Amino acid sequence: MCIKKILLVLIAIFVLMAFSACGHTQDTDSNISTDNNIDTNTDTGIDTDTSVSTDTDIDTDTDISTDTDIDTDTDAIEKIEIYDNFSTVLNTIPSADRLKQMNLSALDYNTGSLYTEEQLEKAKAQANLITFLTIPYPNASKAMKHFLKGTGENYELDVGKLLKNSIAKENMLSDVNKALRAVEVMSTENDSITVYQVEESLHHNLVEDWKFALGSYFTSIELYNVEQKSLLGVTYYTAKMKYIVQDFYNWDKNDTNDVSILKVSPADLHQLHVNGEAQEFLTYGEIEYEIKWVKGVDASEIKCLNN
Repeated sequence: MCIKKILLVLIAIFVLMAFSACGHTQDTDSNISTDNNIDTNTDTGIDTDTSVSTDTDIDTDTDISTDTDIDTDTDAIEKIEIYDNFSTVLNTIPSADRLKQMNLSALDYNTGSLYTEEQLEKAKAQANLITFLTIPYPNASKAMKHFLKGTGENYELDVGKLLKNSIAKENMLSDVNKALRAVEVMSTENDSITVYQVEESLHHNLVEDWKFALGSYFTSIELYNVEQKSLLGVTYYTAKMKYIVQDFYNWDKNDTNDVSILKVSPADLHQLHVNGEAQEFLTYGEIEYEIKWVKGVDASEIKCLNN
């Protein structure tokens, strides 16, 4: 009886031990499964961090560093080499018409004529009289004397004297005004440039003395050591200016009307050239100034041009 009781007790203890062992195993399994939840949660947390790390926005900052925008600013300051009738590039600008006249002059010089001896003598005598009319034709008389000298050498023109004539002075101011406007477009601050006239200007409105000395004449301008400056918000310029005057001294062979000085026509004077009694020539002169002007000012307001 006792032995049976002991066995029953042992069996009961064994059963209890077995149940307790199964329960412990289940608890650890559930812990493992919760650990899995933690792992997945943390994994998804890391994944969401990747969304935060979308530093592609920072990459777009490379757009800011596109310094090509700054380079395009230099394009805006690009130097202009030509404006209107002026350029910063040196050009040779002899008039095509004048060159044509000179070539024709060389072809018909001293080739003889249809004039009789008497007609030639009369024309030469009248032309010689002009050389003595220093009053009121000082410049016309000098030019005629050079013509009759017959050497064909270039004649040096006193441009300062020419510009004492009001019409010639107005012609010059018109030329200079155009040059000033061109400089204002082509120059930049703190940069010295030279501006050349591309094609000559033609003037043909002189009267009396200078009409017979020059007739139509060509002009050109060169502005060098040009500097743009600013003071108190005002833009101004300094430069040296060369003003050039040229003319081909010849007479119209088709004009048979007497010139107003004496009883001799341009056709008569041309015939003296053709017959070798005189020779046409190139007149050339230049004058230089130092000028200073405020942007936009009219050339007539520049004091040094009013000498």
